[in-house]
Amino acid sequence: MNVIEKIVCNDTPQGVPPLNVLLDRAIVLRPVLLERAAATERDRRVSVETTALLRDAGLLRLGQPRRFGGYEYGPSAMLQLGYELGRGCGSTAWCTSIANVNAWLAAYWPLEAQAEIWGDNPDHLVTGTFVPTGTCSAVDGGYMLGGRWPFASNCDNSDWLFVSALLPDDAGVGWFMVPRHALRIDHDSWHVAGMQGTGSKTLIADAPVFVPAHRTIRFADVAGGTTPGRAIPGNRMATFGFATLGAVTLVAPLLGVAHAALDWFAGAMRGKVKASLKPGAPVSVAQSPHAQERVGATSAAIDAAIALLLTDLASYEAMIDAGGEPSVSDRIRIRRDIGFAARQAVEAVNVLFEGAGASAAALDSPIQRCWRDVNAAARHASLDVQAIYSLVGQDKFGLEPKGQF
Repeated sequence: MNVIEKIVCNDTPQGVPPLNVLLDRAIVLRPVLLERAAATERDRRVSVETTALLRDAGLLRLGQPRRFGGYEYGPSAMLQLGYELGRGCGSTAWCTSIANVNAWLAAYWPLEAQAEIWGDNPDHLVTGTFVPTGTCSAVDGGYMLGGRWPFASNCDNSDWLFVSALLPDDAGVGWFMVPRHALRIDHDSWHVAGMQGTGSKTLIADAPVFVPAHRTIRFADVAGGTTPGRAIPGNRMATFGFATLGAVTLVAPLLGVAHAALDWFAGAMRGKVKASLKPGAPVSVAQSPHAQERVGATSAAIDAAIALLLTDLASYEAMIDAGGEPSVSDRIRIRRDIGFAARQAVEAVNVLFEGAGASAAALDSPIQRCWRDVNAAARHASLDVQAIYSLVGQDKFGLEPKGQF
């Protein structure tokens, strides 16, 4: 039975597949992603074939509104999925998370815009960039948009893109949703040491692009929870705050990559003989207390990070679904736990890589990709641990927190 048959056999007749079914599908795909990881990195993108596997498994619809064929799963589900896929390929897990979180963000737009994205094809994927490096001017019915926007992860596989620019008349930052054909991808703009398979390339408007008003939202409304999508009855995804929860989907692949490094280390060290100039019978690295301690410490760190996040997310999602509003301290706590998880993932991979010996640096060794991927991904602005922990201190000291939460 091949991978596709396993996925189909695990499908549900109608409706939204249970989360455990989706996670089982991710586990089935994990060996395929691991086998393709080197090619994904070399190609600087997730392939069309791999994207089709993810789509057929239903793994790209977690954040999509149900009225357009999506599943409307919250951030805790995205955390678990990104983690499982990250154990196969960090870049593929990142792009899957990006597809799911940006479908969630697309629920912030008016219903008319959502219908343009998914009305004709519920398989459409969305990606975007948040830094307002573009320019725009007001025209009748909308805006004319221009500029360049870097770091658009998974743009090769996406059908709709949102980009950012300062709105006229000091109206703040705007997010503009455009069809893929409206912008050009600079395919030579993404050469990096880690997470190269995410294809986080630069988008370019070669000529001014018209964006109707209904495909434009303000970042101030995103931060304040007043987006047009909040006014749509039953639009669950629009009730989740992006500033607080968005980075959950980014730390998920890091935790999966950390577990992939642990999986590799545990397997490889069983057969690796400890090099020594002293005479005597060879000893496997697995017999070393130091290697054993590395496994124990890193496995505990990874599990602790996931458990902490899942506990807090369960409370948050229950509160939101009950119509509640999390406090500033509630939101900062989740940001703290995201930062904690990112740090645990990085430190776990570094500890394992350091203990794996010089041969682990070979390009055909999976752990060196884990090491490069996790350290590169942790540099994302949303995972800045120092800035996140400062928010906690400001809150505890009774100061006004300044930052993303």
